[in-house]
Amino acid sequence: MKSERWQNSKSILLSYQDFKDELRTERQWAKAGYLPVSKDCGKKLRPSRFSTGSVNTLPRYLLPEEVRAASSDELAEYFKPERERKAARDAERRARLKREREKEKEKARMRLALDEQREKVLAITQPVELPAETSGGIVIDTEKTGLCAGEDEILQLSIISENGEKLFDSYFRPLHKSWSAAQAVNNISPDMVADAPSIADKAAEIQRILNSADTIIGYNTPFDADFITAAGLIIPERAEIVDIMPIFAEIYGEWSDYHGDYKWQKLTTCAEYYHFDWESTTMSAHNSLADCFATLHCYKHIFK
Repeated sequence: MKSERWQNSKSILLSYQDFKDELRTERQWAKAGYLPVSKDCGKKLRPSRFSTGSVNTLPRYLLPEEVRAASSDELAEYFKPERERKAARDAERRARLKREREKEKEKARMRLALDEQREKVLAITQPVELPAETSGGIVIDTEKTGLCAGEDEILQLSIISENGEKLFDSYFRPLHKSWSAAQAVNNISPDMVADAPSIADKAAEIQRILNSADTIIGYNTPFDADFITAAGLIIPERAEIVDIMPIFAEIYGEWSDYHGDYKWQKLTTCAEYYHFDWESTTMSAHNSLADCFATLHCYKHIFK
């Protein structure tokens, strides 16, 4: 039963001010060993004018005459939902920590496996000799399992000559088992590369092409080069690196106040700007061979 003293209170806020020395929330009373005498006693109050939230979310306050001493069984039943919520939170926290530990273990295992693969590839690429003379420029492009060189892997590598001749194009079977975020962009699924060669299988062939180049052209070339070297292949020091992306950014002229420079544009934007016909390659964007031909097309328009 609700205390009659509530009837004389002018407002919910003033009620708290009138009785604040005697008031406790329902939970505070329960912690002290008391429970409400009925479900309709007490009032939901705002302790101050700064309190926010709807009335339904406010705590219920009770006066001393609205509570009674409770047995241990009654108190255990009262706090049961709270214990269950806490147990559920603790279980979820333990499960989350376990998942994080497993993820870290898998990352460590993958880093070790990638380091071992890189050493294997280096053992193949280091003995490949530089030719006495270079044979001109090449265009490179890669598709990858992610964006972090040294942790992610090359799924496809393509190389064409400056004259548009296909020099190399292959998918690779990575150590990673899945790459859903990257797959959504490049459409390379685990099934597509399940029977592909490893990068070590093609390392000598790729290295001979890299060694023969005096210029390596690409779109965001340093990004691709980082993945190439992280895989154990070697970019010859004598090769000039040409990156179309920052050059086109200035041509396109979209300024970024945040970076204080011209905004970098996607290859598809650059290709469209120079009217590249993707259908001429019979492949879509984000296939590394098609991207090589698009990059070469843009390179010729910019420099030739």
